[in-house]
Amino acid sequence: LAYIEWFTPLREPDRSSGLHQVLCLTHWLHRNAAVIHVDKITHPCHLIPKMGQAVDHGWTSANVYKLASDFYLNTFIDLNTFCMSTID
Repeated sequence: LAYIEWFTPLREPDRSSGLHQVLCLTHWLHRNAAVIHVDKITHPCHLIPKMGQAVDHGWTSANVYKLASDFYLNTFIDLNTFCMSTID
């Protein structure tokens, strides 16, 4: 089983980066999440928090996915290839 959090469908690419943006889906001010069977995961993805004009100095690698709500889908990294290259 895997815990996942849902995001909005991809929006138009950002004009400066070319990356698609997604937002966290919420229900009653809580993130919309589910527990699914691992076999239902079709492809991993890497999200980059949208920083705007300044970086929130309270963000760390441990909490940024909980504190940020707007992300870019990183198309410059292929996690399937990365995961396959680390298997012995």
